[in-house]
Amino acid sequence: MDMDSEYNKVFAAMISRHEKIIFSVCYFYATKDVSFEDMRQEVLISLYKGYRNFRHESSESTWVYKVCINTCLFSLRKLTPKIKTLSLEELPSIHFQDENELDAKEKLEWLYSVIAQLNPMDKALILMWLDEVSYEDIAYNMGIPRNTVASRLHRIKEKISGRKEINYGT
Repeated sequence: MDMDSEYNKVFAAMISRHEKIIFSVCYFYATKDVSFEDMRQEVLISLYKGYRNFRHESSESTWVYKVCINTCLFSLRKLTPKIKTLSLEELPSIHFQDENELDAKEKLEWLYSVIAQLNPMDKALILMWLDEVSYEDIAYNMGIPRNTVASRLHRIKEKISGRKEINYGT
């Protein structure tokens, strides 16, 4: 087996391990101007180009988050005149069976709508936090101090809980 074939197998396995991260980051950064599929393709290209040089100085999932977020932010800056958000109508339809599931659907739609209104940095922070990424790994991904992560997440959670108005676009 040649080296490229082996690399492709290892890369495909890595993508499979982290498909949830890739999906959720691309999903929340997709807009009318930059579709989910375009965003996902840009992320996969970036991951493919960078994986060969991944030095394992952080966990693989931390590295994947960092590449996904940076690629999405770069794609938004490059491909759209200004950042836009998804409306509830643009969310994929989720089918629920009973009353509890309908209540969960309403809560999930509400959460998606609130997250979509956050600025790109806050959106990245809350997505990683919801995915139970450690504050240290979030700080590494975002290139900010751990204490900044903690204070920003606290403010974001206050916004989401409704104690403060959501700050659009800042």
